[in-house]
Order: sequence, then C-alpha cells, then structure tokens
Amino acid sequence: QFDRSNQENESYSVEAIISSDLDGPFNFLLGGIYADSKVLENSYYVNAFAIDYISGVLGSFTSVGAGLPPSYLATSFFRNNTRDFQLKSYGLFAEGYLDLTDRLKVTAGIRYNDDTKTISARSTLASFLNPYSNDGDPFDSPFVGSFDADPGTAGNQLTSDREVSFDEITGRFVLDYEISPDNHIYASYSRGYKSGGINPPLQPIFSVPDSFGAETIDAFEIGSKNTFANGMFQLNATAFYYKYSDLQLSRIIARTSVNDTIDAKIWGFELESVLRPDPAWLINMNFSYLNAEVDGDQFFSNPRDPGGGDENAVIVKDITNGALCAVTGAAAGGPDAFVNAINPGLGLQGTTEFPSDGNIASSGAFSICSVLEGQAAAIGAGFGGIEVLSPGVQVNLKGNKLPQAPTMKASAGVQWTADFDNGMTLVPRFDIALTGEQYGNVFNGNVNRLEPFVQANAQIQLNSADENWFVRGFVQNIFDSDSVTGLYVTDASSGLFSNIFTLDPRRYGVAVGVSF
Repeated sequence: QFDRSNQENESYSVEAIISSDLDGPFNFLLGGIYADSKVLENSYYVNAFAIDYISGVLGSFTSVGAGLPPSYLATSFFRNNTRDFQLKSYGLFAEGYLDLTDRLKVTAGIRYNDDTKTISARSTLASFLNPYSNDGDPFDSPFVGSFDADPGTAGNQLTSDREVSFDEITGRFVLDYEISPDNHIYASYSRGYKSGGINPPLQPIFSVPDSFGAETIDAFEIGSKNTFANGMFQLNATAFYYKYSDLQLSRIIARTSVNDTIDAKIWGFELESVLRPDPAWLINMNFSYLNAEVDGDQFFSNPRDPGGGDENAVIVKDITNGALCAVTGAAAGGPDAFVNAINPGLGLQGTTEFPSDGNIASSGAFSICSVLEGQAAAIGAGFGGIEVLSPGVQVNLKGNKLPQAPTMKASAGVQWTADFDNGMTLVPRFDIALTGEQYGNVFNGNVNRLEPFVQANAQIQLNSADENWFVRGFVQNIFDSDSVTGLYVTDASSGLFSNIFTLDPRRYGVAVGVSF
C-alpha cells in the first residue's frame, strides 16, 4: 500500500504602492494588489492490494450478473482529483500616519479584499464499471454515466464544479505614546481576514458543506517596550484578546481533508526580557500564557468517537468503504436491536461492546451504512425511531481548547563572550525552552493531549578578529526529548491512526562559515 500526490500550478501577482515622505506631521501609503493563481492538476492517490482486489471481484460479479462485458470497478484505487482550480484576488489599501505631538503617534489603515475561487474536482474509488478491454482512461468507459461526482446536484455529473466569492473590509488603528526615549506604550485594534473556500466533493451522507466561510479576527492589543539602566535591561510586555469568527480548522472525512469553521476567543500575555550585566554577558528570558478556546455552541462529530459518548448509540464500521456512521434512537436499546435485526440478512454479526479501557460508551458493529439508512426509514419506527448519522453524532465543542495552542511557554538563554588579545572571540551559549500542554485537535480528550516538553541546546563559537570566518560546535536537543508538537487523525478507512509531528532528536555537529 502507498499514497502519492502530485500538483502542477502557476501564478502571478502585481502590486503597486505609493508612500509619502512629507516634512509635516502627516504621511500616508496607498496601494493595490492583484493575484491570479491556477492549479492545473492536483491528485492524491491511495493504492492498496485490497482495494484493487475488491474492485476486480465486485466488478466482475456485477458485470457478469448483468450480462455486461467483463469489467472491474473503476477506479481501482482512491483518487481525489482537482482538475482545475483558480483564485482571482485583488485588494486596495490605504494607511495614514499622524504625529499628534512629539510623543503621541496615530496609525490608521483600511483595506478592501475581494477573492473569487472556482474549482472542478472529483473523488473516485470503485465508482463505476470499466470493461477490462478499456486499457486507457477509465472515464472512457461506456458505463461512466452511472458515476456522479456531485450528488448534491440533480443528475449525474462527471465533475463537481463550484464557485465562491468573498469580500471584506479590514483595517487597523494604533496609538503609540513615548513616555521617554527608553519607554513606549501602545494600544491597537485590527481586523483581519482570510478568505473561505470549497470543500472536496463527498457523498451527502457525510453532511459536509460544499464550501466554508471567510475567517475574520478582531484583535485588541496593549503593550509596553522599555529599556532601563542605559540599555543594561530591556523589558517588553504585551497583553492581547482575539475574537475569531469562522476560524478555519480541518479534519479528515472519507479519506479527504475538509474544512470546518468555528467561533473562538483567544487571550493571553507575553513577557520578553534581555539582561546585559556587563559587555561580556547576555541573558534573555521569555514567558507567555495563552488561553485559546471554542466560543459559543459549536457542534461537530468526533472522528474518534462517532457515538458522541451516547451509551444508546451503535458505532458502525461500513464494510464497503471503511467509513463510520452512528445509529441512534430515542428508545433505550433500540439502535442495538435495529442493527441486530438487519445484520443477519447481510451475513454479519450483531453488536458488541468496546473494551472497557477504550473510553467509548457506545456499542459497535460491522454493517453497511447505506443499507441501515434505508431500513431506518422503512422499519425504524418499530424500534422507537432510528436515525443513521454520518460521520457521527455531533457533540458541543463549547469551551474546548484550540489545537496547537500551548497554555504556556517559557524560555531562557545565556551567553558569554571571551575577548582574546588577538581580537578573536569565543562565545559559548546555552538555551532552554519549555512548551506546555496542548491538544492535537479541537475534540481534546486524553487521546489528543500533547504532553509538555523541554528542549535544550548548546553551542560554542570561535569568531575571527575581522569576523570574516567562524567555527561553531553545537548540540541540539541535549536531553533527546520526544517533543511532539502536533498530530492529525486519519480517516476511518485507515484505522483512525494518529500521525504525529515531532522535533528532531538529539543532533550534534560542527559548522564553519566564511563571509567575503
């Protein structure tokens, strides 16, 4: 089994800026930008013997049974294909700078953004019959008409064609006050924007919207920058509050990355300091605290627990495509009884409990989600009312922590410079950094929790008298820490395994540099 991806693209952009340099208290900047980007081909493939085998067996039985030429189900591998994508974007912006006094400065800016995106895409996996005699493009198959790349549109479509447009006015306002030449305070408000986009085409059963909205942020910040004791000590402090609307987060559904949007709020503070007790010593220390969480009621299904913690639900693994769905109902035991009534007709066993240490409250079973969905409408009332949800029961994420947002970070570094009589210098340095607890995705829970970690680095560098060359010896990640910085959860068809991201293991070496 292997995955493969390829992309061909082209883009260009043009930007023009006019900035003033006037003698008075006011200056300005005006500008515009236009960008055109095209993806001519983008494909993601998953090849596996099991997929190829099933495509051949099921296609042969289907074609022979219908009296058709011997065929297999195409494509005999998963392919998410963007045949054409285009982004056209332009922006107009203006900013003014006014010195109200010698110490008080004002910056105000505004920007208009306009983005249009079009896409033609499709996903295939054992989607239509293709005769073995057709050894060319599978889409030349005489049976390709049964394929529908866009189930949300009436009729069968060979591609899913979408177009979305977004526009937004953003800007910023900053006050900067100089208490003294060594002490500044400032306050700012800014509004940011990130255009929305188009999700890959999926079957309607997965309840994924065709597109996702633009992301906006209202950012408030106050801070102070200070130098004390003739430059011996520097201290900067910042406090901030960010309000996100439609923050874009991704998850994998049906072997495809899709984007969701949620509202979020982030607040925290940062401290930065540099101490120079004498010309030979330099010590830096930084600290930050961050609280980043989902704001308000936001409902999504958890890929790791499609039952949503409901003891009355049944999590179903679809034997035809490896996807998950959840069978729910109002009557206690109704979903279990319903699945146990349908599965024998499919030659499958009934429901079973998950291991006690798996933290899954629902029961589970192998079945076929589309069959269960059809039977729920036909006979579900006899079991107290049955609903089949793909990809699962939605849970409220209100208050959950945002992914890759460590609660705290702290770092410190120290270096000493030894001056030799011949003008050369020797500079040993040591750095250590602590990254606090965080989560790999917005569903949180112990399974997505990323442990705090410490990274320590050391180096010693010899510099020439004229600084034209240096020799450096270094050790990175001295303690050989397993520093996991993030993760993503794969699709149910590949077992929901976690792909983690880590920093490099311990490394050491020598570097030589020359400037001329």
